[in-house]
Amino acid sequence: MIFSKFWTGSVVLFLFVFYLGIAWGGTFSSPSDVFQVLIWREPNNYGQASILYQRLPRAIIAVYAGLIMASSGLVFQGLIRNPLASASSLGINAGATLFVVGCALVFGANLAEQGLAALCGGLFGFLLCTIIARIAGGNEKTTGLMLILSGSLVSMLLIGLSNALLLSYADRRGEFLSWIAGNINHAYIDRLYQFWWIGILALALIFMLSKPLTLILLGSEKASSMGVRTVAVSRFALACAIVASCSAVAVCGPISFIGLIVPHMIKPLVGQDFKVTLPASALTGATLCLLASTISQNAFQPYVVNSGIILDLFGGIVFILLIRKFYVSPKNRNDI
Repeated sequence: MIFSKFWTGSVVLFLFVFYLGIAWGGTFSSPSDVFQVLIWREPNNYGQASILYQRLPRAIIAVYAGLIMASSGLVFQGLIRNPLASASSLGINAGATLFVVGCALVFGANLAEQGLAALCGGLFGFLLCTIIARIAGGNEKTTGLMLILSGSLVSMLLIGLSNALLLSYADRRGEFLSWIAGNINHAYIDRLYQFWWIGILALALIFMLSKPLTLILLGSEKASSMGVRTVAVSRFALACAIVASCSAVAVCGPISFIGLIVPHMIKPLVGQDFKVTLPASALTGATLCLLASTISQNAFQPYVVNSGIILDLFGGIVFILLIRKFYVSPKNRNDI
């Protein structure tokens, strides 16, 4: 019963928020106006042009970034076995950001090359985070708080380097100034056109591994006894999650919060089966990112703020609550 209500409510909420994102702007468009834009356009109608070329692309980008980050966060938290794991807390977002900015400003990389740079940068950030955690932890397991602290250190370092590059190239700073803070903007629709297939393909591969991933979550020994190659499957799924996250960063910059909180929202409602939790995470993440994008565009008029700022605000609060729940409470202190 709860399962059915979750899906019904999630789909209805997503459709409503998607409509809100398209309809709410300088003026509020009725459902009939939005529908008319999709089936019949008037070339000289400014209201329709605003919906078609600004609000709709922005909503589509928000959906992509949200579903990618939420789904990737589910994989990270499940396989790394850390409730605070996400692309933003493991150095992945920061690494992808640095490589995109560096390649674009220093080497003049085009759009396709920036996408490749994002993939390499995300992998670099994750590996650097893991190496630091192992060194600091004396080669102990890297699934505790040490990994998250290392990820925070790596993220601050790499984002700092990205900002230093922006300061060094004042003539091109404007191209990435908003992007580096996480910005869902219709101007990035060309980036989405270039990179959307990377994230979708990565998520499709993860979904194909739903059964072995679910068994791994129940215990590596149990999964191995049932013929699952746990190490190979885990590493491949992690690689896919990293690639998917980097594709979202390449589109609209480092978007945080979504990958951290969405898995915690959906697991109590739908369980642990990856065939269910993966699409549930994707739908919930898309809805939240859409909502953040709509709020950032309209709630502070006549000013517009970056979507990443709204998500960072909520993400910081949630991060504190999760730290208190999983690490500060007495029963969990031995896991640090």
